[in-house]
Amino acid sequence: MGWFSDVCSSVGNFVSATINTVKDVVSATYETVRNIAGKAMGWMAEKAEVFVGDVKKAWKVVKPYVEKVRGYLLVAAAAVPHPWLRSALIMLEKGIGALTAFENSPIAKKIDAAIKWSIKRAKKWQREEQKREEKNHKNEAENQENNLLTDEELQIAKEHQKEFRFAEDEIIPEDQRHNLELAAAINDFEIAQTELSLAINAEPTDFEHYLRLRATQKLLTIADKKLRTSMTVDDLSSDDLFLIRIASDLIKANPELNKTAAERLDRVLTRLHGKKLAPFVFEELIVSWAKNAEVLEEQWSIASRAYAKDKMLFQRLTLASNIQDELSNEEASELLKLEISVPKNKLSLDKLAEEQFDIERYVGAAEGFLQLLEKTEEQIELEDRSYLLEDGHKIGILLINCAEHNKPFSELSADEQSLLNDYANIFKQESKMRMDTILEVAV
Repeated sequence: MGWFSDVCSSVGNFVSATINTVKDVVSATYETVRNIAGKAMGWMAEKAEVFVGDVKKAWKVVKPYVEKVRGYLLVAAAAVPHPWLRSALIMLEKGIGALTAFENSPIAKKIDAAIKWSIKRAKKWQREEQKREEKNHKNEAENQENNLLTDEELQIAKEHQKEFRFAEDEIIPEDQRHNLELAAAINDFEIAQTELSLAINAEPTDFEHYLRLRATQKLLTIADKKLRTSMTVDDLSSDDLFLIRIASDLIKANPELNKTAAERLDRVLTRLHGKKLAPFVFEELIVSWAKNAEVLEEQWSIASRAYAKDKMLFQRLTLASNIQDELSNEEASELLKLEISVPKNKLSLDKLAEEQFDIERYVGAAEGFLQLLEKTEEQIELEDRSYLLEDGHKIGILLINCAEHNKPFSELSADEQSLLNDYANIFKQESKMRMDTILEVAV
């Protein structure tokens, strides 16, 4: 399953690998259900079209919020100085010889060029900050948009990114490694910010692409806040720079997140963001689907009022025709139109309602799975939510089967439909609360 399988495999493996005591064995059921929930979320995302339809519909309703986050990032970067930049430039320029002294070869020269490129980009940040201090801050987002890498600069930055990645495996003095990571992070940040902007403009190709886009955006938001609040280079930890690197890796056309990186990302997100990797990624799926369902409900409400009005007119004209035997030309023409449009609009209305209910059903199920991934076994017991374990396993296997075999809800047995509906209804309100909380941050 590609990138999703990397994320999903991180759900249970971190903890389940340590099951070796009597207490751990008792908890094995909990871990098994969490693994099923993680895999089910992965399948639901990978095969989202089976459950909720085309990604373009979901993207249409969430794009305004995604663009608001992009605007916030651009304005924040434009308006707030980076106090650590001055000391970083001095450190990088003084230490550039030590960074490339490990080997006198063509690769050392390439790394030297890569570091000088990052110094050049950092100096541009500094110059832009100085300009903004001298001028007013009007059109900050627009100005910052213009400061994104050009196509040519993006290609150069990507070449230097490869050289930085290669250098990480070389023998570099430990006291210089952080300098190398900092230079790489400056380059990674510009790549991620530029490619994120391009991805938003182009629109995601599928739900996997959408989730990677949002994960990148959230990681950049965390990193940007750290960059803006750090006073010195020492305030930027290796983990802070690691998040920037992962953001630039996730937005790539062919992203890779190996097990080691996934485990570290899980730990860093839990510590810095209070949220593990799988919920951090997959909650965006719930948000996009829930918002889509909300929009469909609004569309149904508008269409329903129009249908009710046409139906009443149709009934009145039909009754008048039966009583009077003859209608005016205008009324007869209207009746003919309504005889066609009313049944047609009723079918469209029913289809819209069915689409909304289908999405709400899978949103509720996904919310239940996400809570399994977020909560500890002790939290589940304390909240008296044992049904998360009891029904979560059955629902997870059921939805994995639907995804694997492209089976729609209508083809499930009556018992399976009832089980899925009941499970989804439990979490319907909580999924809406999650959507409101996440989208509120973007406004």
